[in-house]
Amino acid sequence: MKKIIIITASVIAVLLIGIFIYLKVRKSEDFEPLIKAKLQQVIKEASDSLYILNLDKIEIDVVGSKIKVHNAELLIDSTRLNQLLAEGTAPVDVYKISLSDLHIDGFNIADLLDKKNINLNALNIKNPTVEIYHPVNKRDTIFKDTATLYSRIQKSLGHFSLQDLSISNMNFIYHNIAEEKEKLTTFSNVSMRFNNIEIDSTTQFDTSRFLYAKQANIYIPGYTFRTPDSMYFLKADTLILHAAQKSIDATGLALQPRYSKQDFGKHLKFYKDRYDIKFKTASFNNIDWYNLFLGEGFTAKHAEFNNGSMEVYADKNIPPSPKSKIGNFPHQLLARLDMPVDIDTILIKNFEFTYRELNIKTQQTGAVTWTDISGQLTNVTNVPEKIAADKIVKVAAQSKLFNAGSFSAVFQFDMTKTKDGDFTLDINLGPMDGTVINPASKTLGLFEVNSLAIKKLNAHIIANSYKARSSVLFVYDDLNITALKKQEESKKLKKKKLVSFFANTFVINKSNTMNDARPEYVTYQRDPQRSFFSLIWKSLLKGITNTAS
Repeated sequence: MKKIIIITASVIAVLLIGIFIYLKVRKSEDFEPLIKAKLQQVIKEASDSLYILNLDKIEIDVVGSKIKVHNAELLIDSTRLNQLLAEGTAPVDVYKISLSDLHIDGFNIADLLDKKNINLNALNIKNPTVEIYHPVNKRDTIFKDTATLYSRIQKSLGHFSLQDLSISNMNFIYHNIAEEKEKLTTFSNVSMRFNNIEIDSTTQFDTSRFLYAKQANIYIPGYTFRTPDSMYFLKADTLILHAAQKSIDATGLALQPRYSKQDFGKHLKFYKDRYDIKFKTASFNNIDWYNLFLGEGFTAKHAEFNNGSMEVYADKNIPPSPKSKIGNFPHQLLARLDMPVDIDTILIKNFEFTYRELNIKTQQTGAVTWTDISGQLTNVTNVPEKIAADKIVKVAAQSKLFNAGSFSAVFQFDMTKTKDGDFTLDINLGPMDGTVINPASKTLGLFEVNSLAIKKLNAHIIANSYKARSSVLFVYDDLNITALKKQEESKKLKKKKLVSFFANTFVINKSNTMNDARPEYVTYQRDPQRSFFSLIWKSLLKGITNTAS
């Protein structure tokens, strides 16, 4: 009996060793055609025969539960696409995908070939290229296919799960063929990580998942986009899209001029402000990420920008454009965007703003600065349904003017009156030593403040594209100035002593104190060639000078 047991055990051992060796040696020859056929069947059924899957080689390690796929392509069946287009049921977008390597870990060969349930541990894809063509179906009325992915593949697959999907070094190309000249949007070296993917009847309508995954992160390094006028780059050091959470985190976000201050104007026919905007971090929550990256809309519940700066540089040596600037107020530009925008709230924290101007008379640069800016923008939208519910885009900000006086501003833009550009503005400036404005007043206004104690400045401005009506209350004490002029030979500023004497003695009101202070009501007619901020500044300045003279 003992001998029989030993012989039986030996035979079983030999059989197991033989099976193991067979599976290790004969892996691809026996299973590759079957697996190819299974995968191609699933793709065909899932796409309504629109796509064809080509595979170069499949390496199968049955014992190690691993599969390696080399040089795979997902191609469009042009004959089937033309049929769907003729029927009006073609999708708006079609895709082409190629990849060099795909590694699968944790498969069960019986599940893959015979059963309807597939459970995998890991899937790793290397060096894929994904191309999207939009819109292929250009009909006014497009058939909306409500069938889910699961409903398409359930005949051949009952349940699919994948614990971890990683995609590395992906190139993404978006072909916008709606334009007369095809427009390309590209992203390079993109990485993705998806976790806990489940495809079955219970998850096909689960809105908490992204492409059936509980967690989905997409990493895009070094994003750069050149603006249509070729004067700026929109940049981000990194973009991380948390797809399932519908959020994006960005670092190193910037609108960067292509040219220096000295060279910027050389590339312009007429004057334009030069903008340089930077944020250390930015985040967007509850967004429609797909439409955002394809340039078809920007919807978000909340956005936040942190630790940033903005510099506006004005070179007044560049000739102004003869064209009218009517219609270029912020809310008018928002209304004219060729894509829908809808953001409930935008927060800006720890921000600095500087306006620099090269004066044509003095050929010197003066600057006005706001520091410690915190702001909130609400109801930023050009969507008609949202405007009908709330017509006001509100911008509220608090800061330090010249890093000294507490300054606040509240804009309210009426989105139902963008044709005329209606908006209101409330400005409040607290106590401040007026001499701190000299870096701006000497080069831009040709006067120096010798003494000035600002108590407060309040202004309420009601304006549109053509004029502004303002109430300006300027309370101050001990005003004394020196008028300046430029010396042609040295280009330095020289004091105009006689003019200063007459101004301080006969023209200027030395004080407008709290007891006798009254607001000035002024109307300013806008120069149509001047900017939005020029209208505000000129209106405010008229109220101040009327008070002080």
